[in-house]
Amino acid sequence: MDDVNKLWRHVTPYLKSSLAQLYLRSSSCAEEAAKSEQLSTSAQYALSFELPYYTKFFLIAAYLASYNPAKADRRLYMKNHGKKKKIKKQQQQKKQSEHLLGPKPFAVDRLLAIFYAILKEDVNLTAILLSQMSSLVKLQLLTVVGDDRIDLPKYKCAVDFEFINTIARNVKFNIRNYLYEYM
Repeated sequence: MDDVNKLWRHVTPYLKSSLAQLYLRSSSCAEEAAKSEQLSTSAQYALSFELPYYTKFFLIAAYLASYNPAKADRRLYMKNHGKKKKIKKQQQQKKQSEHLLGPKPFAVDRLLAIFYAILKEDVNLTAILLSQMSSLVKLQLLTVVGDDRIDLPKYKCAVDFEFINTIARNVKFNIRNYLYEYM
């Protein structure tokens, strides 16, 4: 009890692992290690990001804007969108292949409209909220398309479905309900 050096040597390994877990956000639990082995590399990459809450919704909205056609926004994000038309088999086959074509560019105003439609809270649009767009671009989760329009830039989502599904599950959001190909 009186030997400080011996106590310090005994406590040091526990202190180092706790500090590493705190600063690096790494976990040494056996459950999480087994869970991460089962996940794909894209899902592991998604779990490594510590994004703010609203930034995760911005990324989800960007994915939805990239992979859903603009004509389907009314049906996907509004409660009273009008009558549902019967879809022919050719249109259903075309709808399934939309996701395979890759992400399409979208404007910021469409992104904000989708963001507010999927977010269940009332959030004021602030400069801090809009600065999250540039941080997503710096993290290379979004890419800027067409530098010719400074006043209205277009973006494209640069993440795959597994990545965004992991982010969506993290914030308890079912992304399949808002994807056009799953309608």
